[in-house]
Amino acid sequence: MSKKPSQPGTARKPRTSTKRAAPHPAAQPKPAACVVCGGDVAPFSTEELCWVCRRLKISAWRDIEGQAAIQE
Repeated sequence: MSKKPSQPGTARKPRTSTKRAAPHPAAQPKPAACVVCGGDVAPFSTEELCWVCRRLKISAWRDIEGQAAIQE
């Protein structure tokens, strides 16, 4: 039940939120997608790979180089 106004003719206005929305950050382009898994591309990657796929690629290169040395 609501209270009656203390003086006749004055009505209460409903409160509205006075909070302002946070300004949007500068329009940043969405990071490119990894060509292997579709994740966000690492900022330092020139091959358009996410950090996980980039590390896997580097690890695979090391394995191949190690195997080539053993076969010689």
